[in-house]
Amino acid sequence: METLQTIGYFVLAIVPLILVHELGHFLAAKATGTRTEIFSIGMGPRLFGWSKSHGFSWGPLAHGRPADGFTDYRVSLLPIGGYVKIAGMIDESFDSAAVNSPPQPWEFRAKRTWQKVLMIVGGIVMNVVFAYALLLVTTLAVGKSELDTRTIAYVVRNSPAEQLGFRAGDEIVRVDRYQIGSFAEFLRHLARIAYSRDVNVVVRRNGRDTTLTLESRALRHLLVSRPDLGIIPDGMRPLVLGVETLRPAGRAGLASGDTLLSLDGIPIASVEHLIELLQTRKNVPVLLVYKRFDGIHRTTVVPDDDGKIGIQVSNAITGRIVHTRYSVFEAAGIAAEQLWSYTVLFVRSVGLLITGEQSLKQSAGGPIMIARMANQSADIGAAAFIGFMAMLSLTLAVMNALPIPALDGGHLVLVLVEGALGRELSAKVKIVYQQIGVALILALMVIVFYNDLTR
Repeated sequence: METLQTIGYFVLAIVPLILVHELGHFLAAKATGTRTEIFSIGMGPRLFGWSKSHGFSWGPLAHGRPADGFTDYRVSLLPIGGYVKIAGMIDESFDSAAVNSPPQPWEFRAKRTWQKVLMIVGGIVMNVVFAYALLLVTTLAVGKSELDTRTIAYVVRNSPAEQLGFRAGDEIVRVDRYQIGSFAEFLRHLARIAYSRDVNVVVRRNGRDTTLTLESRALRHLLVSRPDLGIIPDGMRPLVLGVETLRPAGRAGLASGDTLLSLDGIPIASVEHLIELLQTRKNVPVLLVYKRFDGIHRTTVVPDDDGKIGIQVSNAITGRIVHTRYSVFEAAGIAAEQLWSYTVLFVRSVGLLITGEQSLKQSAGGPIMIARMANQSADIGAAAFIGFMAMLSLTLAVMNALPIPALDGGHLVLVLVEGALGRELSAKVKIVYQQIGVALILALMVIVFYNDLTR
């Protein structure tokens, strides 16, 4: 059942993005008077579709595509993409039949360079617009909800934060020139700035301001390995999800729903903090303070030889949450700022992949990872799922803009080259160019599937 749910959320996330992307190409073609032979959601064999001339039909068309100037709107077998077949354009289908005859007025190759560019970038533009619209919707509907703290309660042992010099009790004051109001805001500024330069973080420690200078390259690697750096902000506590009745916790009276507050008088900041405290108290009675619906309770529990007490726990927010609502104009500005920041971050991430600073294994994910993330975001709520779709739409736009054959950026390179030369390249050159691109994309798909399965 869970697998079906994951697949369902994957389809729900990816299909609208494909539809929007291909709609961008389709509308641009219509605006320039260019025929579109196929509008497909999905890749591979045609399952079913409709055209003005043939009506609704199942399976493949007799000749593979309509020859009467009307578009075949179809759904194809593999839900991993989609495409618009524009008349007179050699694309990843390797169809070169049309170029053996003189250009017709309704064909792609008969259009001016700027019209060709418009048709190619139409999908990218639509994905960016769609991402902005989703960000605007979530900003208006939900506003901003953040834990009202900038104080570090706990630094995980041997974590990136410990390596960088952060300590429990530090109050984060400023990241470069940006005043910090919450822990989430601190992480946002840190991740964004790290992709361009070293970062100066001012923390208030023992009543005095201390500056930590974080080297950008090292920080980027640490953020990839652990986005929160191992910093637990104030206002978090472990929440008991399950108790093994015959283990120490069960015998001590703990139950699901209890919030763990302190151990031997030490406030428990997180699950990892709890594990660390228990590991140093094997077979030693400890005083555990916890909160239940009817008040504060105390009990004595004895961790076993492994430093465990037989509970399943998860981090829960117990601190004050600040909710902020925005007007339409405020939300429009915030959504635009988010769109720009995320775009810059994606572009710089791609640059680090190209230079080899970030590995493909660390950064690339395929359909399996997307499905898992879609399911996880949907479990959090509708706003999180819509936000995930916005990031996915923006990622699709950035990736398609890359100058790789068979992608929109690769088609754009060909159009600009032909515009500069003042003539068409030969069909043979275009087909070889597309074959190289398809080979690269297939190789990338193998890698991301392998990453998904081994992650």
